[in-house]
Amino acid sequence: MNWMAKIAIVFVCFSLCGAGTFIASTQKENPSQKSDVMRVKNREAVGRVWILT
Repeated sequence: MNWMAKIAIVFVCFSLCGAGTFIASTQKENPSQKSDVMRVKNREAVGRVWILT
């Protein structure tokens, strides 16, 4: 493969990466989308464990 084809392939790859980055940055997140995840606070004291070798 000659050097002109290699440069064209590299240019196409960089163009696709740049276009994907631009599209991803312009999309807005949906603020109404919520999950059913709830934080749980562990009130139990966590003991330290020492491993002796």
